[in-house]
Amino acid sequence: MAQRSPRIERIAYQIWWLIQDSAGECTLQDMAEFTGTSVQCCLQICRYRGWNGRYRKMSRSCSADARSDLAEPLDGALLRLFGEAA
Repeated sequence: MAQRSPRIERIAYQIWWLIQDSAGECTLQDMAEFTGTSVQCCLQICRYRGWNGRYRKMSRSCSADARSDLAEPLDGALLRLFGEAA
């Protein structure tokens, strides 16, 4: 079995703690900021530990922005098709 460095173990513990403390409501970016490492480092640790499904894949602000960007053109298209009755 490969020996793990104390630095990687510390980062893994910090990631685990953040996931537990936030009930999975954190992203890789949150983990990177919390641990002071890169997103790639956090991603690799999560993959190695099998923690991929325990955190959010994108921030809420990004997903909310994407939905509003899609909703406005859709609303306009529906109004053109069905008029005010829609």
